Amino acid sequence: MSSISQADTPHLTLVSSSEAVTQPEPKSVDPVAFLQAITASLDLDRVLTMLNRFLFDLVCHSGWEYLNAAEGLAFEGGQSDRHRLEYDLSLGGAEMGRLVLMRGRRFSELEQERIEALLGLAAPALKNALAYQTVLTQLESDPLTGLGNRIALFREGAHWLADAVRQSRPLSMLVLDLDGFKRINDQFGHPEGDRLLQAVAKGLRSATRASDLCVRMGGDEFVILLPGTDLTHAMECAERIRLAIEHCSSETAEGVRVGVCASIGVATHRPGMDLDQLYTQADEALYAAKRAGRNRTLAGAGCGCAMVRETSQQQLPLC
Repeated sequence: MSSISQADTPHLTLVSSSEAVTQPEPKSVDPVAFLQAITASLDLDRVLTMLNRFLFDLVCHSGWEYLNAAEGLAFEGGQSDRHRLEYDLSLGGAEMGRLVLMRGRRFSELEQERIEALLGLAAPALKNALAYQTVLTQLESDPLTGLGNRIALFREGAHWLADAVRQSRPLSMLVLDLDGFKRINDQFGHPEGDRLLQAVAKGLRSATRASDLCVRMGGDEFVILLPGTDLTHAMECAERIRLAIEHCSSETAEGVRVGVCASIGVATHRPGMDLDQLYTQADEALYAAKRAGRNRTLAGAGCGCAMVRETSQQQLPLC
């Protein structure tokens, strides 16, 4: 792959038909205005949006995708179409993902030259935005489990709540606490407790969707934010998680398997609620579940119904 810089061009793969098409003269972009616009923010979403706005001025593409598998990033806009340009982007030896442009007619050679020149100008800004995204990811990640942390919950949650209100879509939250976890730390030591927390995090990932946000708030408390999920489906998800955690375990150096179970509170957003109120309602349901006997799922009293699901077997003595 070639590196993108102001002096050269990215690696290009063009997929299109061989039919001859008469192309209109492509437009041009003021490079100074472009650089001022694309360097105005370090937010990756804004940088990509600005880049595609100027690219649209050049070639009127109908859709675009940006993929960076190494960083787990995927952005897209517009609609998929017949003809595609695919650019593998790199700068100074650093891979920066792939940009795909799509539209209904072929891209001319002159258009490709101008796209590549614009990408060369954009490369430093994109590299800076990716570095900033990496810092944000580190700040918003729990180092022990790799899940999100409290910062991630309230940063992402604010966006998701705004989307839910604007689009009239449901949003639910689960607050989860491991039952009897302190006794595990006391009996087997904190390193064993840490290994069990990592096993629980793995269980959370397996029981939730990629679009859900799983967060470790601290200690043995976890929060799961479920976009587009009403109370009924949130309760079903909570039950899947509770059962998954029942199967989570770690093994001590002496060969003793250590397991755990969990109590879960569920709440669904209602008009007028903010994220703190949603969390408070789910947290209150969690403690009600613990008072009711632990190892169960309970919906908040404000959700308009009383829903409780209890485990049928108490197989784990440390719960």
